[in-house]
Amino acid sequence: MVDITKVYYMTEAALFEKKHTDDVIKIVKYRRKDYILLHMLMVLLAATVGYALVIGAVLFLVIMSESELVLTVGQAVGIAAAVAVVYLVILISYYVISHKYYGEKHVRAREQVTEYLDILNDLKDYENAKKTLDEIDLDIS
Repeated sequence: MVDITKVYYMTEAALFEKKHTDDVIKIVKYRRKDYILLHMLMVLLAATVGYALVIGAVLFLVIMSESELVLTVGQAVGIAAAVAVVYLVILISYYVISHKYYGEKHVRAREQVTEYLDILNDLKDYENAKKTLDEIDLDIS
């Protein structure tokens, strides 16, 4: 005979596994702090490479232009300082945004795994209660 309640719990668990297992389980394997740090390092590395490519492209265009650009030492230092300040502002912005985003992503994944574990615990409790009832029925007979 088909047990409707057991089928319900098993279906819930299977749907969760099909929908969330790949991404959620990978996230929860890391501690929150480690997960955030790993992704922040990747974001900061990508931002650095992107900024270097943009600066390189601008320098290439300036060098390839046929106009003669003569800068004094003071102007060159000022431009370099402005480039460094913009780079630091970009890095700090990416740092703050990625810390918040990946922290919230880890918390959501942890909550989803908790829901999944609750479903499994409900199924286990149901099976234990059913076994207990079966044992009581056997003792009465």
